[in-house]
Amino acid sequence: MTDIEAKALALVREVLAERDLSDKRAVRREVSPYTEALCRAIERHEAFKQEVSDAITALLDRFVGDSLSQGVINGHLHRFIIPKPKPKPDPLVEVIEKCAAQLHLTSEDAANALRSALEARGLEIREKGQ
Repeated sequence: MTDIEAKALALVREVLAERDLSDKRAVRREVSPYTEALCRAIERHEAFKQEVSDAITALLDRFVGDSLSQGVINGHLHRFIIPKPKPKPDPLVEVIEKCAAQLHLTSEDAANALRSALEARGLEIREKGQ
């Protein structure tokens, strides 16, 4: 279940509880057109929030250092900015770091070389379950 589906089902269960109805009525997205519609509405809302965040970030980046923009950031607009998640560390680089020292390569160069060699052979590295 995705985060969106979890939010939608939580809303459905909240409404059912308010109306003293069984949560057995809460159905999966694939089964209920109502749950599917709710999921789509949440997805669109999340996309709009991200669009607003990106637009505000771009605007503030343009005027960085400007005393007006600093006041706006601290005053009103900071609540509309969605923090970007930190990039997930590359597990291949982590594994190769241990080997790269022996080969006198940077771990990034060793990872790129390994990826290129695998791609040339039609192979790829994936996480389990993908």
